[in-house]
Amino acid sequence: MRKYRTITLCIGLATLITSTALLTGCQSNEIPSIPLQTQITTSSVSAENTITVSASGKVTAVPDMAMITFSITTEGKDVKTAQDKNSEDANKVVEKLKELGVEEKSINTSNYNIYPQYDYDAQAGNRISGYTVDTTLTVSDIKIEDAGNVISQCVDAGINSMNNISYFCSGYDDAYNEALKEAIANADTKAQALAEASGKKIVEIKNISEGYQNTSLQYRSGSVMKNSLEAASDAVIMPGESDIAANVTVTYIMS
Repeated sequence: MRKYRTITLCIGLATLITSTALLTGCQSNEIPSIPLQTQITTSSVSAENTITVSASGKVTAVPDMAMITFSITTEGKDVKTAQDKNSEDANKVVEKLKELGVEEKSINTSNYNIYPQYDYDAQAGNRISGYTVDTTLTVSDIKIEDAGNVISQCVDAGINSMNNISYFCSGYDDAYNEALKEAIANADTKAQALAEASGKKIVEIKNISEGYQNTSLQYRSGSVMKNSLEAASDAVIMPGESDIAANVTVTYIMS
């Protein structure tokens, strides 16, 4: 019996403690206040004062490499006759180019045409009187000083039509980089003048972008004529001078 009473007493004490806690909570009529959070943004970043200018620079260079395009044109009463003659002359030209030191990879058959020739007959109309065969060769990697010799020797070998001569600069990349430097310098000068006119000064460059680049004078091949034979009368080749230009757009920060 003593053990039973002890358990009852413990349960009673626990009930009393719980009741007291409940009464204490009920006696408080106050509702806990939750403070309102007010967000205040005070970031005021001033926009940068910038100025953007465009400028160009150029370097004058003398081309030192050439690409020559010429043709061998033959005629015959029939296609086979015209073709055989054309192939014979074209092979002579190719052999002459190799003899002059032009590598085979620098010789390209860029065009080949066969077309009929017509005679007009008042009664029968147009009739085929023969055929023309035309082979166009493009020869690259030729030094300017050898170009006249190449043309003269190939005329003797069989070419009978000159199509085009294109000029290139082996030092194009270096010249273009110099033009870029000049373009940046010109942009700096313009920006300084504009900044001073507005009562400010240039602090630093924010951004530089490169403009259009004309690479028509750029020479990339590493293969050139190894040797050149003397010709009795070379064709006169004068490449003149060419401008290599660079364009930039620069944004500056002012203060």
